[in-house]
Amino acid sequence: MNRTLKALLLSVGLCSLPNLSFSAIVYDNLNTPDLGQQYFPAPATLEFGDQITLSGTERTISQFSFYYFLSGTAASAQNVTLRFYANTGVTNSPAATALYTSDPIPVNLSFNTQTINFPLSSNLVTLPNTFTWTVQFSNLTAGQTGGLLLYGPPSSGSSFNDFWQKDGAGNWSTMTINGGATLANFAAQVTAVPEPGVLALGSLGALILAGLRRFRNASR
Repeated sequence: MNRTLKALLLSVGLCSLPNLSFSAIVYDNLNTPDLGQQYFPAPATLEFGDQITLSGTERTISQFSFYYFLSGTAASAQNVTLRFYANTGVTNSPAATALYTSDPIPVNLSFNTQTINFPLSSNLVTLPNTFTWTVQFSNLTAGQTGGLLLYGPPSSGSSFNDFWQKDGAGNWSTMTINGGATLANFAAQVTAVPEPGVLALGSLGALILAGLRRFRNASR
């Protein structure tokens, strides 16, 4: 198989599927200091989450992890739903429609890490440089609370010292912890790969270089 054909096959492969070898952590607030505090909304089923800014240039998400806790009496069927929003709403609040909404994820009592893997073969989720990720607990029993752990500051990417919460009427507002004295960054990690077009551009360059080498060899 000649080099030009190999480069062409490489180009086709990279255009059709982002390569996991290009993955990078573009936000990390999991491997940072534990602030020893948690946040849970009241009522417990309100949606809330953190607006973050990603580092690097990789924006097709491949994995998302976050820390949560669930307290109260052991029961079954408790869930959490994860959502991603562009901050294009009123006063830069989360947009009316989410970029991504997970299926309900079963949760367990105590402190846990939840990791969601995003398939890179279809339905790719491309994140903006800044976005808000939220959680919403459901099917909680009387006396149960579910929330997120406070860590920080992030070692990769950045986050404001507040977070967004949606009230019962569907309106978003910013919230702080202890009047802003406690860093309001929730523990999470984002891993992403380059967008398919970026990979395609790189493979096109490889194809052109291979063609030039072949032309030079043939002209000798």
